[in-house]
Amino acid sequence: MTRMLVPDSLGQVYRGLPAGSTGFPAGPVSARPNNPYGYPVAPPSGSVGTYLFDDKAKHPAMTYSQLQFIKAEAAFRAGDRVTALAAYRNGISSHIDFVNRAITDGGQPLPQISATEKAAFLANPLIVPTEAGLTLSHILSQKYIAHRAWGHNELWMDLRRFHYTGLEPASATQVFRGWAPPPTIYADNAGKLVYRIRPRFNSEYVWNQAGLDAIGGLAADYQTKPLWIIEP
Repeated sequence: MTRMLVPDSLGQVYRGLPAGSTGFPAGPVSARPNNPYGYPVAPPSGSVGTYLFDDKAKHPAMTYSQLQFIKAEAAFRAGDRVTALAAYRNGISSHIDFVNRAITDGGQPLPQISATEKAAFLANPLIVPTEAGLTLSHILSQKYIAHRAWGHNELWMDLRRFHYTGLEPASATQVFRGWAPPPTIYADNAGKLVYRIRPRFNSEYVWNQAGLDAIGGLAADYQTKPLWIIEP
């Protein structure tokens, strides 16, 4: 958290705003959340940022940790807990290394995550349980963290695969623990969450409305229709 997120202007508390917010709540300016770069306003070009919010950041298309989390889920589903746990642990470990590299690349004024900190995190049974205690929630939650700021498509696909608030197959535990829908949802969604991006501008809405109409694409809530790849 201390390397990937930024505290408020006082450097004391990590704050955020509910999805859909149009302004800051009442209170002192110093208590407002900074932007992801680490500043209260957009910084000038060349400013030192935070994590991947930096001019010198190497923005990936794919990472080793991403592949390890995918491997962990596949092995878990296949019943191979030994491979699943090893890949899961590798995913966390390599993501910590990725964060450290981002700090170095940007010359950010943050200390590296030390070997001692890393070892303690990986030794925490709440983070890395036994093979028998490993769950999809462990794997997908750590994968979610590792995709912050770059792996948006994969992250959103995972959320949609589990219908955002889906439960573990063998328990009542929510896969993405603590995730809750935003308090305000776009009116056309009729209370439903989004599963696809609605085309805009020079798209099929301009030159192929007949084709869209055949699949219900002109409906006001089309963006809430689940994708075929996540249906049973």
